[in-house]
Amino acid sequence: MMPIIIDASLSEPPSSIACFRDLTLYTNCFIKKNVVIECERNMRDIYWRWLKKYGAFDYVADIVDPFTERDISVRPKRASITVARIDSSTLHAILDQLQRLRPREQRNYFE
Repeated sequence: MMPIIIDASLSEPPSSIACFRDLTLYTNCFIKKNVVIECERNMRDIYWRWLKKYGAFDYVADIVDPFTERDISVRPKRASITVARIDSSTLHAILDQLQRLRPREQRNYFE
């Protein structure tokens, strides 16, 4: 199963850490996909501490090096879902796009 990849920088302000956590929770529990955070190797400990401090690591499977594969991704540039930040004004649109990117047989709500 391919994970959903989220750029670690989207956990930082101006993004909302609460909305970032909501995104990972929804993706993990309702879309049934693992979430991995991507960042440069030398930044892993910093992001791990940041996410743990704010309770945003609960639904993250791993922190990995930047992917080059064509997986479903949420990034500021060159992604399946391109967003500048994750906050209350973008969260619904991101979740909607994630649902649409899944194969129809895997969708599990009101469709």
